[in-house]
Amino acid sequence: MKIIDDKWRQLTSFTNNTEQKNNLLRQLKEAYSAPGRRYHNLYHVATLLEMFEANLVHLQNPIVVGFSILYHDIVYNTERRDNEEMSAEKARKDLKSLALKRSFIVEVEEFILATKDHVIPEEIDNKNDLAYFLDFDLAVLGLQADAYEHYRRNIRQEYLQCRTHVYKEGRRQAMIQLLEKDYLFYTDTFRQQYEAQARENINNELAELVSN
Repeated sequence: MKIIDDKWRQLTSFTNNTEQKNNLLRQLKEAYSAPGRRYHNLYHVATLLEMFEANLVHLQNPIVVGFSILYHDIVYNTERRDNEEMSAEKARKDLKSLALKRSFIVEVEEFILATKDHVIPEEIDNKNDLAYFLDFDLAVLGLQADAYEHYRRNIRQEYLQCRTHVYKEGRRQAMIQLLEKDYLFYTDTFRQQYEAQARENINNELAELVSN
């Protein structure tokens, strides 16, 4: 997708190592195009990059946010529980090979790890950018009902190895945890745009999971 190519080129403009840049971009595209990725794919990355572009004015370190978007789901296996850790490790190795500033790499790792539970750790310095990054990732919850239903179906397709009752129970618990939060979104921008619809979507899905 053009936006992925464009953003990668912009974010990696600090180095002239063209061969390595092209190699890493190819690996990234291959990872997000793997079989079974019905939601966590290149389209998901492109969608987050569009939100990133639309909110650049609010970001303190766009380089960190941009790389976090590109790498946050590069490792995705629904049968594992360490996807975020492995994605952060992949980001660290790749960005180190490009000689990105070490402090930036550390922040990218921290941002990716925060997607595990979508909580901003107290020790994070750049809470503003992490808040926007996490809101980009959860904005799908606040889409209109038909788009949310499409998202739901794609997620289920990623968990086809799970028996229906097992998947439903896991999904039910995830929905309850979301609803127990005071707010789903950290930033005023996303809270105003998505919070109400997201809670409606989640409540509707939870009611369906319980009734079936």
